[in-house]
Amino acid sequence: MRATSHVRALSLRGIHTLTFNTGSSSLKYSLYDINRDSSTNKLQGTLVSTGMAEKVSKPDVALKMDGKEIPLPKNADHDACFSEISKNLPLDLSGIKVVGHRVVHGGADFTEPAVITPEVLESINQNAILAPLHNPPAIIGINSAQSLLPSASHVAVFDTSFHSTMPASSYRYALPRNIYEDLKVRRYGFHGTSYKYITETCATFLNNPSPNLIILHLGSGASMCCVKDGVSIDTTMGLTPVEGLVMGTRSGDIDPGIILYLMDQGYSREEVDNILNKKSGLLGLSGTSNDFRSVSEAAAAGHPDAKLAIDVFVERVRKYLGAYMVKLGGQVDAVVFTGGIGENAENLRSQLLDSMDTLGVELDSTKNSLRVDGVNEIGSAMSKTRVLVVPTNEELSIALQSVEASGALGKPKTPQIVSRKFFHPQTFTNASCRSLFVYTAAGCYSAIEEVSLLQTFASRLERCGYFRCIAKQKEDRNDYKIDLMREHFKLDCDPASMFGVTADEAIDFISHGKTDQMYEKILDKYLTYAEDKDFVLVSSTMFGRDDLNISARLAQGLGIPAVLIADQGKEEDLVICKEEFSKEAAKVAGVIVSGVKAVEGSDGTPDFKTAEEQEREKLSELGLNPVAILPYEDALKGQTIAEVASLLNGEILYGKQLGGTVVKNIKVLTLTVENFLEILHEAEGALVVSHCTRTDVLLSLLLVMCNKNVPKISGILLTSYRGQISPKVLKVLDGLGRVNVPILVSAQDTWNTASAIKTAPVFITADSIEKISVGCALFDQYLSESFINRFIDNNDDTVGKDKDTAGDIGPKLFQHFMFAKARALQKTLVLPEGSDIRIVEAASRLTTQKLCKIILLGNPSIIAEHKTRLGVDLGGVTIINPEEFEKLDEMVEGLYQARKKKGMTRLQAKDLLLQDVNYFGTMMMHLDLADGMVSGAAHSTASTIRPPLQIIKTAPGISTVCSTFFMLLPGGVKCFGDCALNVEPNAHQLAEIAVSQAKTAIQFGMSPRVALLSYATGDSNSGELIDKIIEATDIARDMAEAEGFMKKEMIEGPLQFDAAVDPVVAAIKTKDNPVAGRANVLVYPDLNAGNTGYKSVQQASKCVAVGPILLGLNKPVNDLSRGAKVADIVNTAVITCIQAGM
Repeated sequence: MRATSHVRALSLRGIHTLTFNTGSSSLKYSLYDINRDSSTNKLQGTLVSTGMAEKVSKPDVALKMDGKEIPLPKNADHDACFSEISKNLPLDLSGIKVVGHRVVHGGADFTEPAVITPEVLESINQNAILAPLHNPPAIIGINSAQSLLPSASHVAVFDTSFHSTMPASSYRYALPRNIYEDLKVRRYGFHGTSYKYITETCATFLNNPSPNLIILHLGSGASMCCVKDGVSIDTTMGLTPVEGLVMGTRSGDIDPGIILYLMDQGYSREEVDNILNKKSGLLGLSGTSNDFRSVSEAAAAGHPDAKLAIDVFVERVRKYLGAYMVKLGGQVDAVVFTGGIGENAENLRSQLLDSMDTLGVELDSTKNSLRVDGVNEIGSAMSKTRVLVVPTNEELSIALQSVEASGALGKPKTPQIVSRKFFHPQTFTNASCRSLFVYTAAGCYSAIEEVSLLQTFASRLERCGYFRCIAKQKEDRNDYKIDLMREHFKLDCDPASMFGVTADEAIDFISHGKTDQMYEKILDKYLTYAEDKDFVLVSSTMFGRDDLNISARLAQGLGIPAVLIADQGKEEDLVICKEEFSKEAAKVAGVIVSGVKAVEGSDGTPDFKTAEEQEREKLSELGLNPVAILPYEDALKGQTIAEVASLLNGEILYGKQLGGTVVKNIKVLTLTVENFLEILHEAEGALVVSHCTRTDVLLSLLLVMCNKNVPKISGILLTSYRGQISPKVLKVLDGLGRVNVPILVSAQDTWNTASAIKTAPVFITADSIEKISVGCALFDQYLSESFINRFIDNNDDTVGKDKDTAGDIGPKLFQHFMFAKARALQKTLVLPEGSDIRIVEAASRLTTQKLCKIILLGNPSIIAEHKTRLGVDLGGVTIINPEEFEKLDEMVEGLYQARKKKGMTRLQAKDLLLQDVNYFGTMMMHLDLADGMVSGAAHSTASTIRPPLQIIKTAPGISTVCSTFFMLLPGGVKCFGDCALNVEPNAHQLAEIAVSQAKTAIQFGMSPRVALLSYATGDSNSGELIDKIIEATDIARDMAEAEGFMKKEMIEGPLQFDAAVDPVVAAIKTKDNPVAGRANVLVYPDLNAGNTGYKSVQQASKCVAVGPILLGLNKPVNDLSRGAKVADIVNTAVITCIQAGM
């Protein structure tokens, strides 16, 4: 975690830990309260106090503690600074248990933090030759701190120790061995404390305990680190911090011969050292400054040397970036920016990653420009490699490592964490963002309600946003509500990012039968927009007769609850809306009814409380849950001049300062001016509408309005306006100075203009301050507090979701991310059954949609016939005829070697490969020509999995290969297993199956709630099968607890199917059970039950069943049902790609 910045002089409960970073003329300290998080076993810290002494031992020495200047005598040395710091800390020194010291160079002696003993101190001193500017001050700091705090544990944390895992090929220089052994000349690397902190932070963020990272620590001192499986395997700095990247004043990599050349030219050793360390880098190249910001500004201003400095800096970083990508074999989980420059220079990040999309790294320019606290993900949705900005916190890292090394909090239990390398909870559930879907019943208008709803959350959450699924967006203007929200809430984002598709695009998608592609586009844009938000209000759009069904499907697909809005009198419409949402398995959080009129009270005065109770009772009878019942307000109904102009897409030509004038009614003037004057007494507050050619009306009314004795109109609206008012008239108007009546113009004709104003509902703009204030006040008073708290409470894991389905994933989200991840991975799959026309069509879809690379096995002429018959494109498919395969001999030899102990000969191996395409496909994986295989459309399960079991074999630690089906049910995705392999598993095998299912669910972004199924629930029955389920449940719980990947309470059995998935039945059959009624991983007791169960559910619900997915092999192989449809084959192939990436 990142420590908070406030100071506490309170009673602290954890281990009070001081950290010191002592330089030759500086001293930085931080005080932390460290404890262990019981849920994760990880140490965490809260910052209590921090400060720094500068110019130590000089006349102008200065000390700041928590922003406050602390007086020091002139020339105060390190001891004096330590003493003054100790006097001003917000707690007694006796309470400090651990002191952590930053030591730059540990040489080859220290691979981890060390409790400081005389021997350790001597080793630090001996390594001072490798860091003469850094280690000696650290020793001074250690001695001073030990004299002040003799009873505390003092720990040295080394910058070099994180890199102790580098292989010799990375740390050895190509120098004689004796120089390495005798003089310890090798690469050590620096910034290790920062890299350790960043690696651990990324591991948590990526839900991957052993990530592959390329970390760019870019500051005045700059370096990079290549991290594989969570440990350093290479870094740019070497024996000293001079090697590697271009820095503020350090040269970075140069030809070593330059040093000899300079000395030959008369430069002394000290002068060369001064040049390389203090006069080179950005300063040396630019000739202006060592500060990156200053050099960047000079470069932008056209300074050629400054531009060259930036170019050389970028070139050096990109060189190492490419090298490290190769070093990681292209398997990079994230490119990470940190350090002062890395965290803040957005333009530099763009330069560094320019044109790297072909290598799987792509920035999102909008995200890259944002500044957020904590980790900021700035990669695009299509970036294979994630791109992160992670603020470093070396002091906190020193404190945590020091406490760990001292043993002050004991040694932690080390849980096994199931890797979520490719799918993580945020990906599916949007856990960091609470969202609410708003649908408005036909004939109602909800701008006030939407602004007020968003205001409710914006006052409680920091980063709020607004998203329209389908926007009324035109080339020449934005969607009205998007503009309203952007202006009122000052939303600093591109309007194009705030909607999914335009209404015109939606109509085009639907008319061409491409509704699924429309949903996919909306979903993708919503998820991108919501990534950096705390709350998003998602709004539907009225654009056609199908908008209710489309909105319901969108709410379900996005996986967020909906609020339905209507005016009083439209309650029956709300019932229709709720039924449609329920039919599509979309969650309805409640309804909002507006404009409820007060009834007459017993005393003759308006009584809203009684009206509210009556409305609530009516809604309850209709089965609706009101979250707000809002009273009728006159202030919300009238339009202002500015609102009318906005409604008509018109303009206020004169009198813009009067835009807030309220329009009480409309008078269309077709008569003569004289006739109108006769009815002027009826026109008070009216907007007078007339054709733009009636300049007589315009000038006459302006003259009349100068008379204080006549009723005042609200404005004059000229229709059919195309800029054709006479210049002479305009000259008169301009000469009037301050016009006392606003003059509007509209391009629409008089009849349509008047009709639009009369029929318009409550219309507001960002300038409708009074209306918005009234609306927000109503929501503050009448919106259910419990409804708000469900979205605000950070401790509630059902935030933004239905309580009984928290953590569930909707089928649209699941499929969306399966496809997105497969595209990013670009794995190669072999499909052995090329003679099957379904496989050919699936191969075409997979490649044309760029989901993966396909190798199709079979007779090319038969495949060509299928291609012609289907009319599909196989341009991206590799077709292999096994008999003509150029690597057949290599494949034969590989199979022979794998099976020779079983008596197989080379001739038998060749015959088997040419006769059985599944063996051929398996050998392609064995020889790393393919990442996975999908077969079974024309073969039995046994024929499909026998070759991989014999050759690929099971993964380490796996004794039971099993299968799962992802059932894409409307209410959420569930895992069913084992439905394909294990005929009658014993208790231990059943427990392994349950654990494998749970781990797979986690890997695909689900929060598993595992139910072991039986014909009875709990202890309601007994028998041999019941006993097996009970034993298997206990074993599975023990395995989960031992491995630490989930809470054991989330595994339950025996449960009947209805008690496992139906909350109502569960409430009757069980008590206080976290799994019953909410299970999403269902484990069947045997193959008969599993196979029957999944097929029954699939046929009854008509849902998509993806599988069977085989679990436990070294490389993924998945079996198709012989009745598989093309969509089933595509889904199974996509899952296989993702398994290959794990």
